[in-house]
Amino acid sequence: MNDDVMDLDLLLQNAVLNIIEFDINTRHEMKTYNRVRPCYVMSYHKKGNAKLRIGDEIYAIVPGTVILIPPNVPHDHFKENADESVFLWSHFTFEIAGVIDVLKLFQIPITFKLRDSVEFEKVFMQYNELKQQTGFLPRTILRKAKALELIYLVLESAIRMDQDMVMKIQSRSFLEILARIIQNPEQDFTLAHFAKELNMHPTYISNRFKELYGRSPIQVQREMKIHKAKTLLKTTQLSITEIAQSLGFIGIPNFTRLFKLYVGTSPSHYREINKNKINGYFSKS
Repeated sequence: MNDDVMDLDLLLQNAVLNIIEFDINTRHEMKTYNRVRPCYVMSYHKKGNAKLRIGDEIYAIVPGTVILIPPNVPHDHFKENADESVFLWSHFTFEIAGVIDVLKLFQIPITFKLRDSVEFEKVFMQYNELKQQTGFLPRTILRKAKALELIYLVLESAIRMDQDMVMKIQSRSFLEILARIIQNPEQDFTLAHFAKELNMHPTYISNRFKELYGRSPIQVQREMKIHKAKTLLKTTQLSITEIAQSLGFIGIPNFTRLFKLYVGTSPSHYREINKNKINGYFSKS
């Protein structure tokens, strides 16, 4: 396994898929204009024709086509005739600690043909059935597995369109920086440190990294620290001091100040309002 794939594998192990809503619709009319969602909009057209407009570009949507629209992208999705259209759709996020959008690591086209539509439809229906059932742990695990399988089938189709897509994952050096920060946010990373390693100017590294991933390396590190702190505060009984030290903070004040900046409250108050969630379970009050 080469280094690029190893770094990507590490990142994906830290990713969380959240399916916000999904459904199967049959339409003779479709008039969705200027829609903007803070999540991915995925639609697989099983039957019928439609159009997708993003900016000045119009895409013809035919049966077997997948639409994958990134967050916060205005778009129109409409029909120009009254024939029956059937489409399976989902709104979701796929992120690392709510910080990094996993799919932005790939150069996925807005529309592409689904490679195995029969398998996709089968898994979608299985997920739909499982979603209606609650209260049984193995079933919940299976539902999560089916959600990931849906993403796998979509990504596999997109990547098979372009065998070089994985290699087009952003510059090797920047992917490595991202993987290191995600894996060890508590380490003392600095732009000067990265600049020396890569023989690049610190400003260029910060700007290029932000262009690729939406945040500078230092911003990603801070947000990862806060994400980890929130988890430790909710799921362990470590003291505030122990948590701050484990995340590489020098002194409680620095930790508290950054935590309040991102979360809006102090670590102690955050723990207090989440005190019924120790070890991932709701305790009886």
